[in-house]
Amino acid sequence: MQVHTLFTGVANTHLIENSRGVIIIDAGMPHQASRILNKIRTLGYAPQDVRAILLTHGHIDHAGSAVALKRLTGAPILMHRADERLTTTPSLKIPPGRTFLADASRRLARRFSFVVPLETFAPDIPLDDGMSLRDLGIDARVVHTPGHTAGSVSFLFDDGSLFVGDTILNSSHVAFPLWWEDATATKASALGIRALGARAIYTGHGRAFDADALNKFVNEIEQGRK
Repeated sequence: MQVHTLFTGVANTHLIENSRGVIIIDAGMPHQASRILNKIRTLGYAPQDVRAILLTHGHIDHAGSAVALKRLTGAPILMHRADERLTTTPSLKIPPGRTFLADASRRLARRFSFVVPLETFAPDIPLDDGMSLRDLGIDARVVHTPGHTAGSVSFLFDDGSLFVGDTILNSSHVAFPLWWEDATATKASALGIRALGARAIYTGHGRAFDADALNKFVNEIEQGRK
């Protein structure tokens, strides 16, 4: 298995190569489908080699091109059922900010949400905690990691790679997201992520990080410093 990370406007899209084809994790902002497929072609694959479009959650910077990618590849969209409320209407939905400035930017962005509407959808395959993806040829399982959104999930692969979406970020350092629906749940999810024993953690924003960086961050949570 090989991981390729592509920055798609605001967030990361991760492309997973395995012996059965390509898996897309997070679909980027709207109008990113062609860019994602061009990257897939440079890896030596055709659009029909995409087996699944996995979404860590339903925000527009992660789900914005999901419908376009499904249309071009025929691959199913997988997302936790609790985030369907975010993707079945086109309006921009940003949770409360963790800081004053983050919350102010949320209010401003919502006023201009009509500029980049979401192409609406419901998942073809709704996800639940603990669900295996082996029937799709993906050696991974779903871990429900709510907090940033109610339906946020992480994908744990058999080789120890973990894709956490916006549950934990690493833009300049390992940190919580700037926006979250439930602070307590987000912190509990971070504690649970450490228990998974991942060797490499891929985030929706910023660079991948290792277990040592994760342990340091979780220790700060437990000590009340986060």
